Amino acid sequence: MTLPSSILTAKANRMVDLLNEKNETMRILIGCEESQAVAIEFRKLGFEAFSCDIQPCSGGHPEWHYQQDIFEVIEMGWDAMICFPPCTDLAVSGARWFPEKRANGSQQKSIEFFMKLANANIEYIAIENPIGIMSTIYRKPDQIIQPWQHGHGETKSTCLWLKNLPKLIPTDIVTGRENNIWKMPPSADRAKLRSKTFPGIAKAIATQYGKYLIEKV
Repeated sequence: MTLPSSILTAKANRMVDLLNEKNETMRILIGCEESQAVAIEFRKLGFEAFSCDIQPCSGGHPEWHYQQDIFEVIEMGWDAMICFPPCTDLAVSGARWFPEKRANGSQQKSIEFFMKLANANIEYIAIENPIGIMSTIYRKPDQIIQPWQHGHGETKSTCLWLKNLPKLIPTDIVTGRENNIWKMPPSADRAKLRSKTFPGIAKAIATQYGKYLIEKV
């Protein structure tokens, strides 16, 4: 099943109307997101969405960004949280460095960080990470999505662990199965660029989770 763009636009417009009719603002925390890609999409729909990261934001809206410890921000109270925890110590793509990461404790710290997010006292949660060890240590993801399901002709297997949120429905299945992420040349910003959320996926998250939240909250 794929959602046509006309239906997505109608859904987005209806969400704005519903939020206005309810005269209430839903607070959405986008954790570990300096790009603000998902936060911006939620803002377009009328949600009070904030990004949070220990790095400054690159999305152009510092007024919507908490540059501080996410667990301090979680205590402020939120209707839902979408998180993109660091995957450097968890993804199977870096398995050759696992012995070193286990020895220096960095992998265990990343596991504990992930699990603390998963167990946060927020009713609606989605946690994103590539294929990695959390599928064994925590549980299998509820869903694995691809950029080509949302308008980008690339491959990047992305796991979603969901708490009280629905699986994403593909919005724009396209041809092309290029793994361009792996073709990026070495640079100081390579890790940050590789972790950025594809615009089509960011829009799908905001539109589909947003609609669900309006109906449930």
